[in-house]
Amino acid sequence: MENMPTYKERVRGFRKRFVKSEFEGFTDSEIVEFILSYAAPNKDNSETAKKLHDCFGSLSAIMEAPYNMLIDMRSTESMSMLIKMIPKISGIYFMDKYFNPKDKDRTYRIEDKISASFIGCEGEQVIVVLFDSKGREILFHILSKGSVNASEIYIRKMIDICIRYNAASVLLAHNHPSGVVFPSSKDVQSTIKVRDAMRAVNVKLLNHLIVAGSDIFSMADNENYSHIFT
Repeated sequence: MENMPTYKERVRGFRKRFVKSEFEGFTDSEIVEFILSYAAPNKDNSETAKKLHDCFGSLSAIMEAPYNMLIDMRSTESMSMLIKMIPKISGIYFMDKYFNPKDKDRTYRIEDKISASFIGCEGEQVIVVLFDSKGREILFHILSKGSVNASEIYIRKMIDICIRYNAASVLLAHNHPSGVVFPSSKDVQSTIKVRDAMRAVNVKLLNHLIVAGSDIFSMADNENYSHIFT
């Protein structure tokens, strides 16, 4: 009977497969296991990878799981940190490659840029995009991290940066980590408060986008909410 391969041989097998065809043919659990092998190279990570996949159900859900939950699943600090770094690095890579401000000739949809900026976010974030009188983007800014419904906090910040950059219009966006893309009643109330505050400083609120995963909800383009922006 042939000897079973050692775990180091298993990892070497992963490396050979990746060099040959990247992640083609890998299962989600194998991808996680391969990643974990770089955080704990002397440990058999197959059981940890399987537990993570059984618990969260998919590769993306593992990557988006809160740090403390990963620790609770018996992954080490180094393992959990590496898992959390990957979506963040992916977001930074995507933003730098496709939305680099130094690339003046590249055109893109602002919705795509906003969606990319939320990659790897665990909690809610509020983003504002400022435009000048000719509709040119002058600032793309993460305004706050935390509850979007704390509108009294981020509205003051919005007023400050709109005045500082002499903005003519502004677009508001935030994410829903819950995965539900539709606006809540508090989202609607906050949007109206933002609109009124922007009007007070002669800045037009163009839209409020809500992002949940790959889905984007445009309040200005929805018949139930478009009147807010007129």
